[in-house]
Amino acid sequence: MATKPESVLSANAGGDAHAARETARMLQTLIANIDGMVYRCLPDASWTMEFVSDGCLALTGYQPEELLYNSRVSYEEITHPEDRRRIRETIAVALAGGRRFDVEYRIIHRSGTERWVWERGIGLAGRDGSVVAVEGIVQDISVRQATWRALQDAERRYRSLFDNAIEGIFRTSPDGRYLDANPALARIYGFESAGQLIQSMRDIGSQLYVDPGRRAAFIETIRRDGSVTGFESQVRRRDGKLIWISENARAVHDENGRLVCYEGTVEDVTALHEYRERIERQARTDELTGLANRAQLREQLEDAVRNARPDTRFALVFVDLDRFKFVNDSMGHHAGDELLCVMARRLTACAPAGATVARVGGDEFVLLVPGVDEPSVRELTRRILRATGEPWYFNGIELRVNGSVGIALYPEHGRDPEALLKNADA
Repeated sequence: MATKPESVLSANAGGDAHAARETARMLQTLIANIDGMVYRCLPDASWTMEFVSDGCLALTGYQPEELLYNSRVSYEEITHPEDRRRIRETIAVALAGGRRFDVEYRIIHRSGTERWVWERGIGLAGRDGSVVAVEGIVQDISVRQATWRALQDAERRYRSLFDNAIEGIFRTSPDGRYLDANPALARIYGFESAGQLIQSMRDIGSQLYVDPGRRAAFIETIRRDGSVTGFESQVRRRDGKLIWISENARAVHDENGRLVCYEGTVEDVTALHEYRERIERQARTDELTGLANRAQLREQLEDAVRNARPDTRFALVFVDLDRFKFVNDSMGHHAGDELLCVMARRLTACAPAGATVARVGGDEFVLLVPGVDEPSVRELTRRILRATGEPWYFNGIELRVNGSVGIALYPEHGRDPEALLKNADA
């Protein structure tokens, strides 16, 4: 009977040992399956490893037994020389404060390649409170680090392009504020820096565009078409000078489809706009006198006929300078040009408000006069004959020419431009 308690104790002891072995096995399996190297080391100059998990091989290229107690290599030796001091200082501060540490650094893999790792750990204190060991985990973050560096490089390249671009680059909020701007945009608008532009321009619609409705047109075009291209507007610089810009922009939405901002580029096209205006003006203006030319007269005459109502009246008055050829041939082209300019000014002075005065040939002028009847046109022709008959002076010499006048009334003398021009010339 005395053996019964002993057998019970023996069975209990066997059961406890089995449970302990099972717990150890599960713990070993868990550690082996962790992505990284679990370790316990001494806080000495070599970070002498007392325990390393099987993840050591994938992380460092060394077998666990090669790192244990520095049998082949110490962990300090495989740590990148440029990072060793920073790592030791970071861990020392954490251990001294009884806190966990978290540090990223480089190691040299057995293959000679450089790898980035992330180490987290904590110190274990002895009875006297001093740190006797360090436990933690080291994981390979090379892929993450490479991605981060690639993003950094992309950001640097983007920032370089952004800062050094000749064109202005911007991001604006839906309510009309600048969220971002590059130095070129600041220069275009007359600001010393992009920051100054962003701080000063709080309402783009009213502060920037000369036409306050232009911002709304910009937004509506993007809403309808998805973007704007070559969107030209007149804007105010900081110094008050008016310039022309061309914008290319698009809307930016978040993953839920909500409008976040507008982003795009701006180019100063003032010179191009002025050039186009000059070319258009030259195409429709007589270069010598500054009057409308034949093309502009024809355009306005066609508009007048096309828009005429049953009660519309207007007149064409044709003026031909007599003796112009004599002046031009005997006194030279300079005298002839001066005569044409003098007569252009006199005819303009005679013309009523709303009339167009055009030079259509060498010494031929035409006045398109809206809203007149025959008596008023006759009075106009008398003023023209008096004005053209007055003397003028060239190099101190008094000269006189006369004008011949022809009249065509709409609709009496024609209902189309050709008939009116023909009858006025007759």
